[in-house]
Amino acid sequence: MWTEVELREIRVFLTLTEELHFGRTAERLDITPSYASQLIRALEARVGGRLFDRSSRRVIPTPLAEQLKTRVAAP
Repeated sequence: MWTEVELREIRVFLTLTEELHFGRTAERLDITPSYASQLIRALEARVGGRLFDRSSRRVIPTPLAEQLKTRVAAP
């Protein structure tokens, strides 16, 4: 899996876990919200599951996102 994941996907993923908002994530990374969403969808396809539960009002990390965040942060 890790050989297929791109650094920009990880950057968007980690920023989204902090911001919990696609607009703020995109602003912080100087990209569009739709591009941030596209990168998250691509990452979800690579890891084989949803990383965030999304609604029009909020973004909530799933247990899979918490596991991925732990693995990414590990030395």
